[in-house]
Parts: sequence; structure tokens; C-alpha cells
Amino acid sequence: RRPDGDIGMEAAANEQADSNAKERRGVCTAICASLRRARTLVLILLVMQTSAIVLLMHYSRTRQAPPYLPSIAVALAEAAKLPTCLFMAAYAAGSFKGLLRLLQVQVLGEPMETLKCAVPAIAYTLQSNLLFVALTNLDPPTYQVVYQSKTIFTALFSLWMLSRRLVLSQWVALALLFFGTVFVSDTRTARSHAHANPLLGFFAVLSAAVLSSGSSVYFERMLKKRSTCTVPGAEAASLWIRNIQLGLFALPIAIIGVLATDLQHVQTHGMLHGFDALVWLVVLLNGVGGLLVAATMKYADNIVKCFAAALAIVFSTLLSVPLFHFSLQPVFVAGASCTVVASVLYARAPKCENGEAAYEPLPTAPQREQA
Repeated sequence: RRPDGDIGMEAAANEQADSNAKERRGVCTAICASLRRARTLVLILLVMQTSAIVLLMHYSRTRQAPPYLPSIAVALAEAAKLPTCLFMAAYAAGSFKGLLRLLQVQVLGEPMETLKCAVPAIAYTLQSNLLFVALTNLDPPTYQVVYQSKTIFTALFSLWMLSRRLVLSQWVALALLFFGTVFVSDTRTARSHAHANPLLGFFAVLSAAVLSSGSSVYFERMLKKRSTCTVPGAEAASLWIRNIQLGLFALPIAIIGVLATDLQHVQTHGMLHGFDALVWLVVLLNGVGGLLVAATMKYADNIVKCFAAALAIVFSTLLSVPLFHFSLQPVFVAGASCTVVASVLYARAPKCENGEAAYEPLPTAPQREQA
């Protein structure tokens, strides 16, 4: 027979183990609830930003007011992103001293890796300018639907650059996206105002979609490339460091674009001609968009991004009816429905294992010390 003392100690140990297990379950439940709240918040903010930027950009370009230069707006948005990314990288690295060390090792110490960021930087800058052209000549709902064709180009670039495979439901989604784009590509109904050129708008938005998808896949390849940096905080700050490398090229390229295309206008009317509170809000939302994408990569996933795009199409279409007197034609409803269903279907497709051994997942749990 075991002594009563041993039995009591064993019972106490079991009780303590049960208590620890309950505590761990409680912590896990709290973490899951926190992540769900973060995903919901990111989804809401992304839908609001995506819908608002499209409506405000279109209104700012078509209203009766002194016109502003889109190239200046793009350059100012890039100028706002760079210090923000520097601050976030310092926060991820734990201090500004850690940030300086990371910049010395990963930016200055790896010039060829930094130089590779020039490719997506050029594409992003051209894309930003093309979006202003598109929203000047197309109504917001048509723009939103056609711009979702970037999912098709993203899939094609992923097949080429990342050797990914698509499952059947994703191919069906791409077909639906194609038909959705064809349905809304009627230049007779897409005219947003009397002086609009819908054909130019379609060309601009499709070109922006190609540039956006190609640069995004290229940038994803760079982000997922295995890093050999051993500096503390390097993994947590990797997303922001890459964005800093992008900004080092994107800002000068945007400034060169201003000098090459609008220098005479700037000399005559000034750099901020036509800027008011609305235009500054457009600049701010363009800058915030990149940070929201980074937050999506950290707190959510591609499914949230696709759901946000689908919801943004719905909201911008509904708001365009009273704001811009947009007429909901049956063929547009069919095209928009195809696009929304395709976005959800593509996002919810099961993952296909393809042995991408050369890459590693993005850091999703940075140590403190991602638009």
C-alpha cells in the first residue's frame, strides 16, 4: 500500500497539471480571439481604404476644380511611405540603433539585393500613375471590376516565377474573371464624363494590372528568399526593410517622372497647384494602402485580401449609383457578379503542394522586441 503522503503529493501534482493545462487553453483561446479580431479589423480597414481611394480619386479627377498633377500625388505618397517604413522597421528591430545596423548590413552591405528592388519600384511607380489615368476616364465600378483581372496575371506570373500549380477551382475562377472583365468592357457604358476616353481608361487599367501582378510576384519572390542575415530583429523587420529598399528607388523614380512630364506645368503653376484637403486625403490613402497590405500579410492572409477586393467592388458600385449617377446595366451586374464569385473562389481554393523549397514563409510572428 502506498503511503498517504505520496498519494496526496500525486493528487496535488495532477491538480497543478490540470490547472496549467486550463491556463494554456485559456491563453490559446485569448490569442485566437485576438487574431480573429485583428483579421476582422484588417478586413474592414482594407475594404474602406480600397473603396474610398477609388471613389475619391475618380471624384478628384472629374470634379469642377483646378486640376492637380497625378505625378506629384504619386511622388508625395512615396515620400510619406519611406519615413513610415523606417519607423516600423526600427520598431521591429527593437531600437533605432538596431535599424541602423540592419540598414548597414542588408541595404548598404548587399548592394545587388538592393538593386533588384529597382525592378518592382519602376513597375509600382508606373502603375500608380496609370491608375490616375484609368480613374479619370472610367467610372469606379468598371475600374474596380477590370482591375481585378490582375488576379489572372498574378496567377500566370506565379506559374512562371514561383513554379506554382493551380487547382481546378482556381482555373475556373480565372475563367470567371476573364468573362467578368469582358462583360464590363463596353466603352459605350463605361464613359464617366463628357470628356472621358474609355478606351484609354481600359488600356491604362489593364496595363496597371499587369504591372501590379508582375511586381507583386517578383517582390514576393524576394520576400520569401531565405535570408542569411543574423542581425537581431532581421526576420521581424524583413518586410519593412524590403519596403525601404523599394522606396529608395520609387521616390527618385517618381521625382524623375515629375521632371520628365510636368516640369513646365510645375514652373508655371507651382508644385501643389490644385491641391486641397481632398487631394491630400487621396495622397494619404495611397500611402496608407501599402501599410494595410503589410498588415494583411502579418495579421491575415490572401483570403482576406480577396474578400476585401470583392466587398470593395460591391460597395463602390452601390455608392457610385447616387454619387456619380452610375447606371446598373444587366451586363455589368453579370460581369461584376462573375468577378466577385471568382475572387472568393480563387481565395478559398485548397493549397497545392509544389515543393517551393527555395522559399520560406513570411514572418508572421515577429519578435518585438509587417502594407
